Amino acid sequence: MAAAEVSSPLDYLAIDGDNHYYEPDDCCTRHLDSKFADRSVHVVTEDDGARNWYFGEKPLTFARGARDFVMKPGQYRAFMGGAEFDPTQPPELIPALSPEYSQRDVRLQAMDRQGLQASMMIPSFGLAFDAECAADPAAACAAVSAFNQWVEEDWGFAYQDRIFSPATISLFDRDLAIAELERVLARGARLLIMRAGPIGGISPADPHFDAFWARVEEARIPVILHIGVSGYNPVVGAMWGENPNVSETEMSPFLYYTCFGKRPIMDTVACFILHNLFGRFPNLRMLSVENGSTWVPGLLKDLDKTAMVTVSTQGEKNTNLIGGPIQGLPSEIFREHFYVCPFFEDPVPELVETIGAEHVIFGSDWPHPEGVAEPLDFLDQCEGLSDQEIRLIMRDNNEKLLGLT
Repeated sequence: MAAAEVSSPLDYLAIDGDNHYYEPDDCCTRHLDSKFADRSVHVVTEDDGARNWYFGEKPLTFARGARDFVMKPGQYRAFMGGAEFDPTQPPELIPALSPEYSQRDVRLQAMDRQGLQASMMIPSFGLAFDAECAADPAAACAAVSAFNQWVEEDWGFAYQDRIFSPATISLFDRDLAIAELERVLARGARLLIMRAGPIGGISPADPHFDAFWARVEEARIPVILHIGVSGYNPVVGAMWGENPNVSETEMSPFLYYTCFGKRPIMDTVACFILHNLFGRFPNLRMLSVENGSTWVPGLLKDLDKTAMVTVSTQGEKNTNLIGGPIQGLPSEIFREHFYVCPFFEDPVPELVETIGAEHVIFGSDWPHPEGVAEPLDFLDQCEGLSDQEIRLIMRDNNEKLLGLT
């Protein structure tokens, strides 16, 4: 690691489980199979000069506008806390493709300054398009494959054993997902990332996908479930009378609560556990990243209560159990297979008490504006934990997940 001036309260280098890059316009087209050229994920410049993302001829909804300029790291936090927004004095914006956010060698210099040995480098726009490509599974999988090739070229799957960029997987077509999994494993991927939510009316834990999960387990590669577009808006949002075709800037508090916040990750965790994915594949490891953590204690209690019901009020129970019956309490299954990266503002000691420090991981969300201004600001929420617990969270757990031990 290059010498650098580091101001750190730690006597070791941290490993960040939630760093991000910003993508250029050609992230899904630079390496796209030419037969999908007319069904690509691409940017269109409209007549009024606006630059918008499209899938084929259909504009995307949540990530509609190309993100040419962004707030600075941590700048949005005051607005999350209710600070009044003055449209006459908007926040200062900087280019999304500033060198630290788009060039891996410059990013390494930033990591040196921040006291980071390594980081999991997660997409920004790449978290937002898969769910909106459901109508054309082959094109969706082609876009994901092209995106992964761009990731490998610009960031690397394990660049200098410091920047670990996950390969994205779309399950819209199981066989194409397996083929892409094999391709990225051969190219050295150390992490996978998938969106939360169902897959075109099918549980991602349905035995239909067992061949995929069997290969993930065999490769012993961790799977990241990061907040993103889940596909809930057109179903859950519309069911409640909300406009499902809104962009991020138009999303109502109700849509955020039901379709983008904790609801999709809670449902997906419940699906993986209650549909017995871990009973069939006991060596899978999953990371919940930037989904917060305040929901974890209540969800585990609810799942345990649900799983203990043995009969209906009619004195019988004839249930078709997707994936078969689970063995053990859901809370125990969660604690064995899931790692959780809390929001900066979440009470980290409460999460440690619920699942143990061995399954809590540090993630700063840097350089996103809703994250922290500097990665190690995360330590502010670790007050009350022992030095050993803090080291597990800030370094050792991510080190083990990345295979750096």
